[in-house]
Amino acid sequence: MALGGKVMDFQSIKSSVNKHLQEWIGDPRSPKLSHALRSSLRRYEEKSGQGEPPEDGRGCAAVSKCLLPSSFLHSSTILWKRDRKLPLLFLQIQGPMPLPSLRKVFFGLSLASVIFTAWYMVIPSHNVAEYNNWMYFYDYEPIHKQDFLFTLRERSKCEDNNPFLIILVTSRPTDVRVRQAIRVTWGSQRSWWGNQVLTLFLLGKGAESDDPASLSIEDESILYGDIIQQDFIDTYNNLSLKTIMAFRWVTEFCSSAKYVMKADSDVFINTGNLVKFLLNLNASENFITGYPLVNSFSYRGFYKKTYISYTEYPFRRYPPYLSGLGYVFDTRLAAKVYKMMAHVKPIKFEDVYVGICLNILGVNISIAEDKELFYLYRIGFDVCKFKHLIAVHGVSPQEMVFFWQEITRETSFPCQ
Repeated sequence: MALGGKVMDFQSIKSSVNKHLQEWIGDPRSPKLSHALRSSLRRYEEKSGQGEPPEDGRGCAAVSKCLLPSSFLHSSTILWKRDRKLPLLFLQIQGPMPLPSLRKVFFGLSLASVIFTAWYMVIPSHNVAEYNNWMYFYDYEPIHKQDFLFTLRERSKCEDNNPFLIILVTSRPTDVRVRQAIRVTWGSQRSWWGNQVLTLFLLGKGAESDDPASLSIEDESILYGDIIQQDFIDTYNNLSLKTIMAFRWVTEFCSSAKYVMKADSDVFINTGNLVKFLLNLNASENFITGYPLVNSFSYRGFYKKTYISYTEYPFRRYPPYLSGLGYVFDTRLAAKVYKMMAHVKPIKFEDVYVGICLNILGVNISIAEDKELFYLYRIGFDVCKFKHLIAVHGVSPQEMVFFWQEITRETSFPCQ
């Protein structure tokens, strides 16, 4: 037995244990534990005296060369947890580690964890409808009409003009640098081949930037005239309220525009390509397109951002919908969707929410033949690819500036 770098026989260890146990007699917590230790030593001594292999299973012939049994180590471990003054003796004993047993326990725990996770994600604890009935979300009375007040609305933008395209960008109050990057890049040019394009930002109420040099929202609105704001709290879970605000603003203040695009603030838009795409359309009043998501499953796992409860959404699959990164639609459709929104309770995901409203209306999303126009995830920069696309997701303000400079730079480099 190795003890503090020395080799001790069984009797020496027993003497040391008994000595320290005497010191704990006055402790009311000790009797049961000391009894367990003595019992463990007694069983070990009996087995050794009868020539039986010790509990570590190694079949040592000489007790002095064997390690302490696992039962002794278990007892001393309990005692150490109960009494932090346990002498260093028990911490220095290098007892046997039953590796096969530990492997079995570890394997069993791992298997149980995998089974539990699979059960939690696959087998619902609630009744889940296999067949979607979108009328489940519909209330015949417009009880879900949102009446948040516009604190900033920029209504004159459309009263004085008849824009071809309005781009509405969801933004947080603190995202001053993101808005500024958009203003100096893809949102800077107001006219494309004689077609006016306006870019505005959608905000709720919330904390503004802590940077003392940054503008307040009110100052930003006065300076740029491109802020639309309502008095709901600006959070991720309130994105549906922000989208309702977008449809309401278009319906009430900008119905003269021909097309509308709702986009996230981390999206790079090739505005010229978007206008060109829309000019070549022969679209109906129910036109809406973007990055399509069909047969997507509702997520019930542990990742909070994409989780949705059974109470909020009881179906296994989402309706066909367009990713919130950016979708384009006819202004006449905006009025229909906004009216429907008063009858449908908002859910956590604004793009799925719009998809539900469209399905109740019987409007099908349009899927572009060209699959390289809308990108749900960020892609590596390529001049020709970015000159061809309409929108790509996951772009930082610094990247926006760089990408815009590159695709607008005059060059003789040919793109297929």
